[in-house]
Amino acid sequence: MIDGLKFELADFEKSAAAKKKGIDNRLEGDDILDYNYLMDIIIKIQSKFGKPIYVNSGFRSKELNKAVGGATKSQHRSLKDEAAADITAGNKLLNKELYSLILQMVNCNEIILDQIIDEKALTWIHVSVKRNGVNRKQFFKL
Repeated sequence: MIDGLKFELADFEKSAAAKKKGIDNRLEGDDILDYNYLMDIIIKIQSKFGKPIYVNSGFRSKELNKAVGGATKSQHRSLKDEAAADITAGNKLLNKELYSLILQMVNCNEIILDQIIDEKALTWIHVSVKRNGVNRKQFFKL
């Protein structure tokens, strides 16, 4: 995804840390299903937003998650039918608009998400989903 308008599974695999450390961060098996599910939701968000959205961080293999200091049970790990991505529209002002839109879409049941987190004063937005099970629709700040 160069233009922020089209998404591929590769957008969720790429990682500067994985590349730098030589870590294989490819999706396999059910992880592919989890990230296709999340990608479809992000495409719906981007379509309504009408501006580019970029994936900063998506899937993390066990080795990559450990290397970046991620939580053991991070939804970025795609554990138990989950998927997470950190997304941005390019700056905090646009991210504020994007966050508000996501909140509206979740509250109107246009999309289903588990967690929507304003990370570091809207430096990026963490979105996660459970492909199976209950999505909690949690909004909070870190």
